[in-house]
Amino acid sequence: MNDEVWNGNEDRQYDESPSALNTYIRVNGSDIALNPGDSFSTAVKQTARDSGLGKFRVYLNGSEMKPADAPDTIEEGMNLELRPYDVAG
Repeated sequence: MNDEVWNGNEDRQYDESPSALNTYIRVNGSDIALNPGDSFSTAVKQTARDSGLGKFRVYLNGSEMKPADAPDTIEEGMNLELRPYDVAG
């Protein structure tokens, strides 16, 4: 896998309960609750795949994050966003 681009190819189950809305991932204009303690990489990749994104960029609290910089687990209060990766050409 390219260390500069995210690619979603793993399985994950997530809880969309309203009690976890301060820890979420935004994709295609929708917020999906995340469970603190879950695997960060798995959560991101599964959400991307479920949303039809092959390659994408990840933003944590508004700043782009490279795959190499990803934490191991989801932490309380994380606000993530997935955006499609556009390749010119």
